[in-house]
Amino acid sequence: MKEKIIKYTILLLVGILGGLISGWVVFKDPSFSAIQVINKQDKIYIEENKALVDKIKGVKDSVVGIHSYYLDGSVNGSGFVLTNDGLVITLAENIPGGSKSNISVKGEDNLSYQVIKRDLTTNLALIKLDKNNLSTRGFLDSVILEGERIFIVSESFNYSTAKFFYSVNEGIVKSVSEEKIRTNILETGRVEGSPVFDIQGRLVGIAYKNENNLVDVIPISKVKEFSGI
Repeated sequence: MKEKIIKYTILLLVGILGGLISGWVVFKDPSFSAIQVINKQDKIYIEENKALVDKIKGVKDSVVGIHSYYLDGSVNGSGFVLTNDGLVITLAENIPGGSKSNISVKGEDNLSYQVIKRDLTTNLALIKLDKNNLSTRGFLDSVILEGERIFIVSESFNYSTAKFFYSVNEGIVKSVSEEKIRTNILETGRVEGSPVFDIQGRLVGIAYKNENNLVDVIPISKVKEFSGI
């Protein structure tokens, strides 16, 4: 009888010890935690979104607002600061021949400028602002691939308030050729001449809209060739 009591006591102690060890393993392993604060997918999304917001903040000062007016009307668009001494790339349609333009950078309007080069075939224009120490960004030095994330930043003109305002959009690259980059970015606003960046904040090219209001991009290779930089 005494031997049976000792045997049952040992089995009970082994069971208790096993339960304690199992509980310790469960609580040490995060995957067994009873409380889940945030899952990995949500965390990745939040981190990526914050990174995108930070990149947008970092490139905004390199975006130029353009409002050109002429005898029969006006047009507005955006541009990009190529060099910190005031060289700016935009679309030729944003600087019509014989027009006067209000150029805005970092909230400063009506900057003096000179049209250096304007080509209706490539639809690109190069202007020189009478201003130094401007902010610019690096250029994409490799071929962008289908599926890569990109974003666009515009500085548009509000005709009601007569002031410029920033707007942003983002998407992915659909297809790539030497002449254009097609994206899935849908835009109804005026984004012509706006810079398009990759997720690292490097200039991919200059935006314009096709007949379906989807954003196409003049590649950085064409921008460099036209501007000579």
